Amino acid sequence: MRRSSIITIIILILVIIGLIVALVITNLPKTEENNDTIIENNENLEENQEEQEEPETPTSVALDSEIVEEMYMLVNGATGDIFHWLKKGELTVDDLSNEYIQTIAFFYDAAKNIEEIEPDDQMRTGKLEVKYMDEAIKKVFGDVEYEPTYVLYQAGGGKILKYDSSEDIYYVYGGFGGGTNQFIHTGITNVEEYSDKYIVTEKMLIDSYEYGYHNISSYYGQGYRFTSSLGHISDSEVDSINITQDMYSYNDTNKKILSKYYDDATEYRHTFIKNEDGSFYWQKTEIVK
Repeated sequence: MRRSSIITIIILILVIIGLIVALVITNLPKTEENNDTIIENNENLEENQEEQEEPETPTSVALDSEIVEEMYMLVNGATGDIFHWLKKGELTVDDLSNEYIQTIAFFYDAAKNIEEIEPDDQMRTGKLEVKYMDEAIKKVFGDVEYEPTYVLYQAGGGKILKYDSSEDIYYVYGGFGGGTNQFIHTGITNVEEYSDKYIVTEKMLIDSYEYGYHNISSYYGQGYRFTSSLGHISDSEVDSINITQDMYSYNDTNKKILSKYYDDATEYRHTFIKNEDGSFYWQKTEIVK
């Protein structure tokens, strides 16, 4: 037999032996360590699946509770329009101007700390220490940075407070007045509490009031871009409306008009983050309908 044939036969025998050894090793019983690893991996997989399949179930907050009243006043105070000035999408503190941040915080909380002074030739009628603005901004927005400048009158137009850097204080300026015949009707319709936040659902309608009549529209964005009129109703007709929807609002007129046009009202979702001490601050607002 030729030498090359012998070498070929030897190589084939070695290959066959290698395959047999590999097959035997593959079918050997798994070690205890491997079994433990497999069990642990399966348990981790099951835990992850349970977490994904069981999201946190929120609890419902009573609409007549103090916390709902506080949330309502935060987004519907003297500057309530600011939290509703958004196109379909999302509004966060990053979308608010430095002045809007101060304006919201002032009317929501800091205004009670105004110290009245004798009016001077600059129409200054009071002053506010910066620390009170700091505290109010933290209550409303959490830990955010801002630059003291001024506070707007009714969220636009004149500057009712101006910051004096030389004295590190805000001065209150008088001489503002007037108003508008266009305003909003709002009502909180649902509040869900999670371990770390509150989700608040709110309805809103625009009202152009003139000569004893309410011209009602729904609202979809900044600058009062609203739909065509939903209804033109008199004061007496509003009085006769039955409140059919459960909600929190600060007056019955809001509840009556929202009840009548409930399905056509713009719907908002406000998210409030919970602090460790039980308080909360606003995180974002979205138009959902």
